Amino acid sequence: MGKLRLAKIKALLMDKTTNSPIVILEVEGTSRVIPIWIGNCEAWVLAMALEKMSFPRPLTHDLLLSCVENLDAKLEKVVIHSVKDNTYYATLYIVRGDGGEPLEIDSRPSDAMVLAVKTGIPIFVTSDLIIENGIELFEDESEEDKEFKKFVENLDIDQFRKILENRKEKKEEEDES
Repeated sequence: MGKLRLAKIKALLMDKTTNSPIVILEVEGTSRVIPIWIGNCEAWVLAMALEKMSFPRPLTHDLLLSCVENLDAKLEKVVIHSVKDNTYYATLYIVRGDGGEPLEIDSRPSDAMVLAVKTGIPIFVTSDLIIENGIELFEDESEEDKEFKKFVENLDIDQFRKILENRKEKKEEEDES
C-alpha cells in the first residue's frame, strides 16, 4: 500500500465540464492536491456533514455510525489507496472493543470522507496515490493556478449548495419541457 500521508478536505467544487462535484483533498505538508469526483447525492451529504447539520432522524451514515458504536467498536481512520478505471477506492479501519485486529472495510471514498467528517477521524492517502494522481498546484504558478488557488481558498460552502440547488431546479425544468 505504501506510506500513508494525512489529507484533509480543502474544498467541495463543481466541475463545469462534467457537471459533477469534486472533492479536493489537500495532502498535508505538500503543495499537492488530489481531486476526487463524486456523485451529487454524496456531495450533498458531505456538504451537510461539513456544515455540521443534524437531522431529526438518522441518515444512512448516522445509522452506520450507530451500528458500529453499538457493536462496541469505533472508526479509527480512512485510507484512500488506489484508482482503477477512474474509480477511487478507500478502506475504513474499525477498531473492535475486544482489542482484536482492526477490521478493514471496503468503501467508496465519498462515504468514507462523510464518516471521517462526522467523527473527526483522520483521512489518509497513500504515497503511490499522491504520486500517480496528485496535482502540484503551485510549482511555477501560472495565472490559471493562482486564480484556482484563490478560488479554493475563498470557497463558500453556501455558494456550492446554491449551485447544486440551481442545477437541480434547472434539470427539473428541462424534464418538464
